[in-house]
Amino acid sequence: MTPVSLNSNTQSATYVPPSSQKPGAPAGSVSGSVQASDQPADNVQLSPAALGEVALTGRVAENVGAGNLTSDQAQQLYGQISSIHSQIVADRQANGGTLSSTDAQAIQHSQNQLRGTIYSDTHNGAAPPSDPTVTRAGAREAVEAGRIVLNEKAGNLSGDQAKQLGSQLGTIQQQIATDEQGNGGSLSATDAQAVNQLQNQISQQIYEAAHGGATPD
Repeated sequence: MTPVSLNSNTQSATYVPPSSQKPGAPAGSVSGSVQASDQPADNVQLSPAALGEVALTGRVAENVGAGNLTSDQAQQLYGQISSIHSQIVADRQANGGTLSSTDAQAIQHSQNQLRGTIYSDTHNGAAPPSDPTVTRAGAREAVEAGRIVLNEKAGNLSGDQAKQLGSQLGTIQQQIATDEQGNGGSLSATDAQAVNQLQNQISQQIYEAAHGGATPD
């Protein structure tokens, strides 16, 4: 797999607080996912700040799995994600539970800087492109990977559950790569629809596993 580069501004959502988080869990528990403008409704909608956090976590996890990041690099990046999360929490508490426009802009800037750091770390120090292009399937792939990691860290998924879900996500990643290779580097409309259905299924499976078998409302 090539290094994952994601600009989460391509997706819009609103925030619903996670249903549970174990004390001391880093970066927060996120058992929902993304509702993008041209996709079916997913389990839980996320604010741009929360979406960025999940996607960044997923990018780190995927690049570790692909051998593009060492475990030491990953731990350092996860620490930076957690620091931004702490800032989000502090800013919300200081503003009645929501981010002010100024705070949201500052958080977005911090997340953009971290995206650049991840890109550089996975591309031997190369500067990130000024306008990265990511497919919707690729963007959602990172989000689902992030959900698995964050729920495992929060204690909502066991190691075996996370491993199984990660394996299923890897199968979808392979399908995306195969379909893109068979269509000149991009997904056809038919393939994109099929991938979207698979991603909807894994999204629901993550939700159910993280909620003890409960189905989304």
